[in-house]
Amino acid sequence: MRNLAYTGICASGKNAAILHYGHAGAPNNRQLGEGDIVLNDLGAEYYCYASDITCSFPVSGKFSQEQKKIYEAVLDAKESVIARARPGVSWVEMHELTERIIAKHLLEIGVLKGNLEDIIKAEVPAVFMPHGLGHNLGRPLVL
Repeated sequence: MRNLAYTGICASGKNAAILHYGHAGAPNNRQLGEGDIVLNDLGAEYYCYASDITCSFPVSGKFSQEQKKIYEAVLDAKESVIARARPGVSWVEMHELTERIIAKHLLEIGVLKGNLEDIIKAEVPAVFMPHGLGHNLGRPLVL
């Protein structure tokens, strides 16, 4: 049995930064614009096993310089977590690594100001990663 795990979330422009944008009460009716980024958050379900993936891409096919810097920050975080993932490494450690890498990049490009350690301690990266590193895949546990 194949299904959608949930209604797809597809947004562009400023709406791509809104969690779970577009639903029956506030449908997604924005037209794509030059310079926009499109975000697709899509999920599939197969015999009650659910998974999802989120991807973003530029409408024009090419990132602006600012967009490229953010893309590279996320790519650096992703590659660092993949390199670190192995038995014995906790999810929390990988999440904290991701927050540190994202914060470091945001400092470098001027989105954040201050000291990296103070930013981490104040949990500022959570503003940019409200869902954290991610979540588990599979069937829900019913206890």
